[in-house]
Amino acid sequence: MNEEKLFKYISFLKAEFARHSYDEYIDEDEINQLNIEIRRFKKYVIDSTIISDAFKQEIYKVDFNLEETRHNRSKPSIFFWLFGGDYGKRYAEQENRKNRFQKLSNDLENLEFRLKAM
Repeated sequence: MNEEKLFKYISFLKAEFARHSYDEYIDEDEINQLNIEIRRFKKYVIDSTIISDAFKQEIYKVDFNLEETRHNRSKPSIFFWLFGGDYGKRYAEQENRKNRFQKLSNDLENLEFRLKAM
C-alpha cells in the first residue's frame, strides 16, 4: 500500500462511518462489515513496507473499537426511565452507535489531516 492508496482508504472509511452515523438504525450487519474493513485496513498498514513508521504510529493511535459502550452518551431522560424497557435499551444502543461512528469519522478526518501535514 502506498501513501496515495492509504489516503483513499482513510477517506473511504471516514465516509462510511459518517454515512452510517446519519442512518436511523445501525444494525449488527453494518457493524460486522465495518469491522471487516477495519481489519483489512490494519492488515494493509502492517504489511506495507512503503508507508513510513511515523504514519503507522499515527494510525495506531486511532481507537477503532466499535463495541465501546456509553461513548459520548448523555444521561437518559426521566421519560426513558418511565417508558424504559426494551425500547429505551434499543434507543440508547442506537444513540451510542451513532455517537461512536461520528467520533470515528472525526478521528479519521483528523488523522488524514495530520498525515498530510507530515
